[in-house]
Amino acid sequence: MLVIPAYAKLNLALDVTARRADGWHDIDTLIVPIDWHDLVGVEMVIGHDGPPAVNVTGSTSRADDSAVDTLGSDSNLAVRAAALVADAMPERRINFRLWLDKRIPIAAGLGGGSADAAATLRAAARLVAHHGGDAGRVDMIAAARALGSDVPALLATGAVRATGRGENITAVAFNTLWFAVVFVAPSLTRDVYAAMLAEERIDTGRVQRLIATLAAASPLDTALLGSALEPAACRVNPALASATARLRSRLPDVAWHMTGSGGALFSVARDLDHATELAGAARAIGFTARACRSVGSSP
Repeated sequence: MLVIPAYAKLNLALDVTARRADGWHDIDTLIVPIDWHDLVGVEMVIGHDGPPAVNVTGSTSRADDSAVDTLGSDSNLAVRAAALVADAMPERRINFRLWLDKRIPIAAGLGGGSADAAATLRAAARLVAHHGGDAGRVDMIAAARALGSDVPALLATGAVRATGRGENITAVAFNTLWFAVVFVAPSLTRDVYAAMLAEERIDTGRVQRLIATLAAASPLDTALLGSALEPAACRVNPALASATARLRSRLPDVAWHMTGSGGALFSVARDLDHATELAGAARAIGFTARACRSVGSSP
């Protein structure tokens, strides 16, 4: 079994620029993988009699136990990712077995399910190549786009700017960043987007300004950080609004920013010690929190 990390992500900045005719939304966001991760194990069995199948077991570690409930379901993105790779080579009669150790909080805006899917695609393709198959027959980008809006960005394994529904990505390089990341309450992405007001869908240009700031290694303007989805997320979810307000009121000297559709918030730290201090302060008032660094973001 090949076991690899599935890194969570932060949306350092996210604008929702338009509602599309198909009901989806166009976004502009800077996505950074962080070292808070699940573990994804993939095993390949060749010559399986019958259609490709995915057998999944799982455990949880500091995550919602409901993660395991969907491991074997068709809605699980890792299961669907493995099936896409198997379906690309039906003549080999491939059977994938998956194992997931869930560590990223569920419904946190940290992209845990998408990270699992991206890691599964990478691991399955590596196993196909190892066993002499033509991994090039698997269109990884097309598979990632079919799985979900965050999967292409997390397949890239580095910081990216994502536009469109999230499927159009451009690599972004900058020095390592440190964060305190705090999970305050679950948040459902579909409900948050549905609650957005027309006036909240606007291209502010702050993503481009943030990228330029990071490239120049200039001091960060905290006004450039955070998610345009936060007002909608708090309107639709009073528990999230209350928890966010409690974090900010108890740690008022820290700039906390929502990632994605919530319910995790982050603060940019000076270094590991500062990130550890901030995460510890958040845990002391009852939240799940940890110090994190960006992954794959250095030039």
